[in-house]
Amino acid sequence: MRIGSVLLSLLLLGGCAQVRSVPAGENRPGPAAQHPRFGTPRRFDADLLRWRLAGAQRGVPGPRLPAIPPPRRVDCRTHKCVALTFDDGPAEYTGHVLDLLAAHHARATFFLLGQMITNETRDFVWRMAAEGHEIGNHSWDHASLAGLSPDALRHELDRTQDAVRKVTGVRMRLMRPPYGATNQTVDNETKQTGLAQILWAVDTLDWLNRNPTVIAQRSAAAKPGDIVLMHDIHPTTVQALPRLLDELDHKGFTYVTVSELLGDTAPGKKYTNK
Repeated sequence: MRIGSVLLSLLLLGGCAQVRSVPAGENRPGPAAQHPRFGTPRRFDADLLRWRLAGAQRGVPGPRLPAIPPPRRVDCRTHKCVALTFDDGPAEYTGHVLDLLAAHHARATFFLLGQMITNETRDFVWRMAAEGHEIGNHSWDHASLAGLSPDALRHELDRTQDAVRKVTGVRMRLMRPPYGATNQTVDNETKQTGLAQILWAVDTLDWLNRNPTVIAQRSAAAKPGDIVLMHDIHPTTVQALPRLLDELDHKGFTYVTVSELLGDTAPGKKYTNK
């Protein structure tokens, strides 16, 4: 069993949903936890995950995470880029996903449902922004937007925009239509609201096949420039993450947000990959 899988099991058993800082004077991650150069092979950072797990289990207070980091410039024409995306959160497993991404120095894009942002989950949203992940709009309650009137559609998007902005100050520029259902009305409204429509090139079907091995295999089949669809609401997806990240690490992929992959996007336009 890989060390990532072992540590994930400990993480799930520990029930740690948040990461807290370690008090001054205690050991922190050393050079191995620093970000590597883009495009270079990386190894799973077990030390970083142990540190996060230990801090969460102790439950010690500490300073909040830093402010939103500045944008990165990643040339996906010369590096093997892949955009991992997670839908339908934030939820109880989102913290575990964030821990694993951090241990692999991976950034991802989270398409959030507005109604899922609660007092219990808002810290996950804050942490996404603070750790350099991208946040996208997935509607308020997962309605099929293609079946709504323009006013109802706008209401779904605006409520979620407001919910995320209150927590992070971020104005989202990407959205993912629930079920991938889109039409001319969705095109028009997202163009008016300044949101590009992000679909996917690799569908892991993790909502249907709750099998970590199958999910990891499908994700690891991604090609450079692909957008991969997953959901951070299923424990089996979290269980698949160590393996799929190990596989993509071995292949030398650079994990980027959707905006880092695509560059400037046009509001209303649909995208599936680079």
